[in-house]
Amino acid sequence: MIELPHNDVLVDESIPIVVSGLGPKAVVTVRARSGANDNPWMSSAAFMTDAAGRIDLTRMAPDAGSYKEVDPMGLFWSASRVSADEADPSDDGRVLLTSESWTLTVETGGSVVATARIRRRAVAPGVRVIPVRDNGLVGSFYEPTGPGRHPAFLVLGGSAGGVPPPLGPAGGLASHGYAVLSLAYFRASGLPPTLSNIPLEYFAAALKWMSAQPSVDPSRVGVVGLSRGAELALLLGTIHPDFHAVVAYMPSNVIVRGCCDAGTPVAWTLSGRAVASAPSPPTRRSRTTDRPEIPVERINGAVLLVSGRDDEVWPSTEMGDAIMARLRQHRFAHPFVHLAYDHAGHGIGRPFTSTMELNSRRHPLTGRIMRMGGTPPATARARADSWRRMLAFVDEHLRNSGNPGRH
Repeated sequence: MIELPHNDVLVDESIPIVVSGLGPKAVVTVRARSGANDNPWMSSAAFMTDAAGRIDLTRMAPDAGSYKEVDPMGLFWSASRVSADEADPSDDGRVLLTSESWTLTVETGGSVVATARIRRRAVAPGVRVIPVRDNGLVGSFYEPTGPGRHPAFLVLGGSAGGVPPPLGPAGGLASHGYAVLSLAYFRASGLPPTLSNIPLEYFAAALKWMSAQPSVDPSRVGVVGLSRGAELALLLGTIHPDFHAVVAYMPSNVIVRGCCDAGTPVAWTLSGRAVASAPSPPTRRSRTTDRPEIPVERINGAVLLVSGRDDEVWPSTEMGDAIMARLRQHRFAHPFVHLAYDHAGHGIGRPFTSTMELNSRRHPLTGRIMRMGGTPPATARARADSWRRMLAFVDEHLRNSGNPGRH
């Protein structure tokens, strides 16, 4: 039998999988499968049972299969499809789903001897997800369970545009007790088609709307962004003192031009004027010293940066280090941490989803194949470690802070 403590879990919850009732030293293959029959997500791992006829994925490395090292969630992050789609890197074909069903099977001697099903949820039961179309805003508001006012986050995506999906940090933070406004700022109905001339007043309106919700504690509000959204999150933190925590995944220390064509020199505007323009986005080989730096020392709260040292989209670790140096130089009064991961790239986010297509997806605006950088196993480890540490960081400096605006 397949022993599972729960068969209904969050996407970011590690599942200890044990198989028992087999003979000793038996060769066994465990398979995982999810999604449409014509192109499912699939993974497998082969083991030899111990003397008690058991397999424990929390302490045993597979002898063969889609992953190699001891990893209780290896079957999930190593799942791949026969035919990868050509969507943007943040869209794996499931991002709009709030839950997904997985089937685990155990095979030995050419026969299936055990089966189990797991429901993995992007959003915890009881969390209300409400479309937002007020005052020109386009997004989704996640209202966590429980009475009273909750700490809250504004969640911002990157250059793919659209509303950040529940499978990412939006659903994850909401599932851990935060109210969340997951906000589109281009490539959605009623918004600009590209990341070009985006008025920062739009985000001021979003902050005002979110802070006015009865379920939100306006004294405990943070902002989290990924990639271009990380650049934006840091920039917004310098403008709005009501943001008392900033989490920036794959950050930029400089203000970058618009995306993603030659006709978009300006990404952000304020009072109708360009915040800054840059000649081109930074790359792993280019210097960023000629680009306008974000004055991160003006942020009114804790700052957490997450990067991969093998980022092939832009040099996020180098730029994160520059942010840290600037904060130290200005004797920044709030906590600030940079988590940089070896052999990971631009694909760090919520854990335990597939990392097998990091370098083979098409960007929805440019049509180019995106190379995120890093290896699938290292990216999976970076996702798991950074997610755990991010939740602890925001719990300490936002959720549990009596007056987060003062230190």
